[in-house]
Amino acid sequence: MKLNSLNRQIHFTASGKRRALIGLILAVYLCFIIIVLQPFDTSQFDAEYKTLLLSGYGIFAGILFIIQAGIENTLYAARGKVWTVFHEISSVLVFCFISGTVLYFYNRSIVNNFKDYTWWTYWRFLSVTVVCMIPVFVPLMVYFRQKLGERIVPPAASSFVLIGENKNEVLHLEKEQLLFIKAVENYVEICFTDEDQKVVSLTFRQTLSNVSKQLPFLEQCHRSYLVNTKSIRKIIGNSQGAKLVFKTSDKEIPLSKTYYKEVKSKLG
Repeated sequence: MKLNSLNRQIHFTASGKRRALIGLILAVYLCFIIIVLQPFDTSQFDAEYKTLLLSGYGIFAGILFIIQAGIENTLYAARGKVWTVFHEISSVLVFCFISGTVLYFYNRSIVNNFKDYTWWTYWRFLSVTVVCMIPVFVPLMVYFRQKLGERIVPPAASSFVLIGENKNEVLHLEKEQLLFIKAVENYVEICFTDEDQKVVSLTFRQTLSNVSKQLPFLEQCHRSYLVNTKSIRKIIGNSQGAKLVFKTSDKEIPLSKTYYKEVKSKLG
């Protein structure tokens, strides 16, 4: 039950503008807490540019959020645009650790005039200051991430989504429509049948190895080809020069000796 809850899909903030907006909101919010509410004896801090120096905590936190969210966006795309509760918890913990570490050095260097850096002061900053701020800061961060995020419903088991490296290279298909995928230098040629059973080809900027990770149901039949074994009608020729023939097309693709037995076994 707990595992199912952690794997539940939730929203993710994919828009760069929205990530920047959340970063700004969090920066202002933390500045307000540090400057106005003055926790952790902030009121005793005295400096010529006190407000500006204290604002640094919020500014750094906002910038770090935007940077981490940008990295997350790359991982989000690689996962097929699926974001779960587990991913969100992991992200929050990483953010708290990284931002806590950066703010520790800011605190010791700028606010406390380059006082000694020790493992004890570092641990105390994380375990006291950062931990105490988590229930104040994190709920607002998670709220806006979910409020301004997107949730893409994953395709049914009979469908798949293939994502290329270039913008807008996204292909939604039924598995039975896909014939094969061929590597062509830095691109892949995707061969499939449309609703009228006509063979169609699309070219995406992607590698065959990444396609294999996205679509694990495909089988390697040649160093330059991945094939959907469900769409194969028969194998012609022996292992030295075999070809694969498809059920809905007269196209033929090579089947190398290396993959001959494996592919043949998939055909029953």
